[in-house]
Amino acid sequence: MAVKKAIVLAAGLGTRLKPLTDARPKPLLPVWGQPMLERVLDMLVSWGVSEIAVNAHHLADQVEAFVKEYAADGKAGVKVFVSREEKILGTGGVLRPLAGWIGADDFWLVNGDVVIEDLEPEPIEEAFAANGRFAACWTSTRGPRTIEADPEGRICNWKSDDPGVDGTWTYCGVALLSPAVIGFLPPEPFCSIVQAYENAAWTAGKFVVGVDEPDSFWCDAGTIASYREVNAGPQPLSLYGDARLDALCEKLGWNRDEAGAEFLCARGSDRAFWRLDNARETLIAIAYDDAARPENARYASHAEFLDTAGVPVPGVLADLPAHKVLALEELDGGSLEDRANAAGADFVKLYAPVLEALRKFHAAPADPSTLEKPFDADLYAWEHDLFETHAVKGRWAMEAGLPNGARAELRAVAKKLLATPQVLVHRDFQSSNVLYRKGRDEPVFIDFQGMRMGAAAYDVASLLYDPYVPMPQSARAKLVKLYPAPCLAEAAVQRLVQALGAFGRLASAGQPQFSKHVPRALESLHAAAHVAALPALSEFTHHLMEREAARLRIR
Repeated sequence: MAVKKAIVLAAGLGTRLKPLTDARPKPLLPVWGQPMLERVLDMLVSWGVSEIAVNAHHLADQVEAFVKEYAADGKAGVKVFVSREEKILGTGGVLRPLAGWIGADDFWLVNGDVVIEDLEPEPIEEAFAANGRFAACWTSTRGPRTIEADPEGRICNWKSDDPGVDGTWTYCGVALLSPAVIGFLPPEPFCSIVQAYENAAWTAGKFVVGVDEPDSFWCDAGTIASYREVNAGPQPLSLYGDARLDALCEKLGWNRDEAGAEFLCARGSDRAFWRLDNARETLIAIAYDDAARPENARYASHAEFLDTAGVPVPGVLADLPAHKVLALEELDGGSLEDRANAAGADFVKLYAPVLEALRKFHAAPADPSTLEKPFDADLYAWEHDLFETHAVKGRWAMEAGLPNGARAELRAVAKKLLATPQVLVHRDFQSSNVLYRKGRDEPVFIDFQGMRMGAAAYDVASLLYDPYVPMPQSARAKLVKLYPAPCLAEAAVQRLVQALGAFGRLASAGQPQFSKHVPRALESLHAAAHVAALPALSEFTHHLMEREAARLRIR
């Protein structure tokens, strides 16, 4: 059979891949040197498809510009156009504005952000014909396996309660559909194609049949982890197609054709990290957004100031503010978090030099006009709101929010911290932001772009009550004596409230790895609230600990 039409889904927000998708839509991110959308289009053209609609919403201008260039690039006889969505319509709603174009023709519906290799259309086309020409899709035993199928391959449950067990499959984002599917869409403008599949099964006994092609390759590349995995290891720099990295190579005097890159991670601070290698040296490239976070643009100047003040920081090898990218020396000796979590770690020996270097940081004669807004009542209140919005209401679904007593105690905490001497503080001084050069034990501080004036105890508490490290109370008591900052228990309360709010926000924005730190942060908050004599907050935190334990049991 010759299927001539296809719809490629490219309108998603790319939430799970932020900040990479802040400036580029997910389907245009490269895999193996080629944008994912281009790979999908090339596959469809190789199957004989001659008319392709691509929907677009997030950064639609970029998608449209890419499609126009693709259509004009010598693809004989192939028509490709964009269906723009002012409001996102979902994987089912996309069909309505295209119903007239679809007409009476069968069509492919393909995700534009999947990585596909060695997939043949014929098995899916044959299953489609045998299924009464209603619907067939590509399924696999790889991946999350969240759908269930009967022995004939008919999908009978799209949301399995037992993913991964025998009889479950992964939907791989490729389906061959009859236009009759449109008649089963729910009435809402925004809807999922799965809703149409379920309606067809329930009301008309029509099912989608799944087809496994064992020799094919699939990856959704929809999260930072999966995107990094599919691009694992050093790859040619051209793989990324990123003008910022190109500009960095030019500034460094590197031959771009000899350079390799490895995507490392994205962070919640609107930054993405790569390791660059030209066979002679390696470095870390940081691409950043400074629209929402202006402090990201100040990293290089802050590093120069701190280095002059004797604070250990990484060397800045290149700074290109016009391209919003910089290069730092690679600190490949691991982090304080790694060393502290190693079996038999000597916490006092590890942390003593860190606290000594932190004293130098706090003593540095910074010009407040070059820093972020200092800690004040409003900033402390913002951290409280972060906790209430993304942890209390978001993670634990407590719409009433903070009890009045706990809220009053947090205001009192802020007042105490503001009454202490205000010094230059890091603001995010946790173990993951203390690194080492290979073979050396001197700590090096990173992620200081948000430094500002505030209470020294805020940094000390960030380090000694760090949710990333299970520090024994006996070790903490010894370390407190090395830097007895005033109001340490209150500072620990403030910092842990901020951390829990940040964990909740990051987890809800597609970075669930932060959730694993929540239980320890809650336990530390409960203990610190008790030491600081905050009974209402202590009681409320105990209640949150119970809710978190119940949440984990349900999962």
